[in-house]
Amino acid sequence: MRNQRGITLIALVITIIVLLILAGVSIAMLTGENGILTKATDAKAKSAEAEAEEALKLALSEILANKLDPTYEGSEDVINEANIKKLVTDNNNNVTVTEATETEANDTVPAYFTVKLQLGNNSVYTRYVETESGKVSTSVPTASVESGS
Repeated sequence: MRNQRGITLIALVITIIVLLILAGVSIAMLTGENGILTKATDAKAKSAEAEAEEALKLALSEILANKLDPTYEGSEDVINEANIKKLVTDNNNNVTVTEATETEANDTVPAYFTVKLQLGNNSVYTRYVETESGKVSTSVPTASVESGS
């Protein structure tokens, strides 16, 4: 009998099964709730939200810096709708303020602005800005409770 060289049918079937298992694992890693594509989409959305919030914080920092500068003579030293809209766009032309509504102070909340930020044509992000301090938050500010002794 001659020596025959070649691949056996069993070796071929085992190779195909191993390749199918590897393909299945790879597809599962790409898709699904914890897949790479889902995580990339989530990261993109969080990055856009952070970019919009950063533009707002830069605008507020500029307003507060102008307020503290005794030599400043412009009108951008007050936290108001016009200044927020102008300075946010100046700091990042991809971000627009679609709304900046002021709410007056009462017993439970300080005066604040509800600012709606839009990055390009994507989602709108809502942030709350305290009028006096310029503090930015994702929830409605509450009045600080002072404890007495």
